[in-house]
Amino acid sequence: MKRLTIAVAIAAMACCIAQPSPTRAKLLPVSALSGKTVLFIVGEPEEGVANDDGLVKAHLETMGFKVNEVTDDKARTDEHSDLIVISSTANPYRLAKFRDSPVPIFTWNQPAYSDLAMTGPTVHRDFEVVDPKTYYARSFSELYAFGANTTNEIARAVDLKPQLFGTFYLKPETVGWGRPSRAATVIANFEGYPYRAGMFTYEKGALMAGDVPAAGRRVGFYMTSANFHSLSQAVGPALRSPAIRDWYKSLALFDASIRWAVSPPPNAPAYNPQALSAALAKVAAGKKALFVGRKDTPEGAEADQHIIERLQNAGFTVTFRDQTDPEAGANAFDLIVLSATNSKYKNGNQYRDIARPVLCLEALMADTLRMAGRNRYVDYGEHGEPQESEDPATDSLLIVNPDLERAAGLSGIVPFIKEKDVLKWATPSPGATIIATLPDQRKQAAIFGYEKGATMDGYFIAPDRRALFPLDNPAFDDLTPQGRALFDATLLWMLRP
Repeated sequence: MKRLTIAVAIAAMACCIAQPSPTRAKLLPVSALSGKTVLFIVGEPEEGVANDDGLVKAHLETMGFKVNEVTDDKARTDEHSDLIVISSTANPYRLAKFRDSPVPIFTWNQPAYSDLAMTGPTVHRDFEVVDPKTYYARSFSELYAFGANTTNEIARAVDLKPQLFGTFYLKPETVGWGRPSRAATVIANFEGYPYRAGMFTYEKGALMAGDVPAAGRRVGFYMTSANFHSLSQAVGPALRSPAIRDWYKSLALFDASIRWAVSPPPNAPAYNPQALSAALAKVAAGKKALFVGRKDTPEGAEADQHIIERLQNAGFTVTFRDQTDPEAGANAFDLIVLSATNSKYKNGNQYRDIARPVLCLEALMADTLRMAGRNRYVDYGEHGEPQESEDPATDSLLIVNPDLERAAGLSGIVPFIKEKDVLKWATPSPGATIIATLPDQRKQAAIFGYEKGATMDGYFIAPDRRALFPLDNPAFDDLTPQGRALFDATLLWMLRP
């Protein structure tokens, strides 16, 4: 048990080093886990088949948990626990009853992902278990994973980098992955596929597969029944080498994920536009905003002026620049807003590298800003644009992460603009957090953001916060009250520490 005790100490040290900002939910320290209860669901042991359930139970107890191990046929939903941990030895077809449990769930039972609504139901497409006997060559590539989202609480706790890291020791192991909904946070992925998620999470309230709201936090992890003991970790001399230390992350990720799952989620905001406006005014007071638009624009000039007035009313001092003006001096501003009246051709690659928050209102610029890939109408586009889109015009958005502050207290399908019209969208990398999508095209994200340091498209690292908000040229004046609340919530997130 010496190795496991060291891991807990390392996780505790990482917690002290990587302190989240006040606006992020904090991970419980290891000391706060003492006395919390875990319902550990396992299967009946198979004769001659090894599993690490005993090691996992002992490790959880080392972390301070009281562990109640039960077999899948006897596990009950009404049994009190602070966390449900589900082993891959459990029968996946006996676990659907836990789908709606408000208790957080941590599992490495990939075939159960579907019944828990964590992924769709189709093997090899929505989830997969890759074992060396069947996929010998592929199993070598899954000896390492990629840090896909390194700005969430779990990644910060272990200082995960946007690079490869080792999953297991010495030899190919059986590994599992899932393809979660776009509301999930993909922390680590495999084989160069962005949404082949070895490790992913759902915040409470996030829309999982089939639009099932997560009743509590959910974590999917890439190990399987007999390789917990092989999870990589840095010990001894490796701790003194940053490059080597950053490679051996698996056990630290396991510990941090457990802590995240059992930590209290953020309080869901209430829909209160007046309180939101007041909060925005508080953080915007005295700050400077640069508004970049098109002089003499054929449409959208009045809407641009009204956006500027909204910024001024919030407390910003606003400077207007034409899209063709040089970006020199932009670092002097606290916020940069790129109007939908801009032409990507005229704006070029400006403001991509600026180490200031950038709010983009024109999704057709998502590729130049590295917020999405380069394939038009695959990676970004205009939903409902005549002659350019087969999708009908719409007036609504689907909120996929309602418990986050940026959702402004809204949930489900909400009216965004007053009449059906064009709405812009993009498909970001897993480093983004998605707030809203188009209702009938879930891959088309309408509101999303990247934290400073997040991995954007093409492994580009966000110099500061980046957000997309879908406004066609004149659409600001057509925003519903809910749409304006979402706009204010996006601005508030751009500015808060």
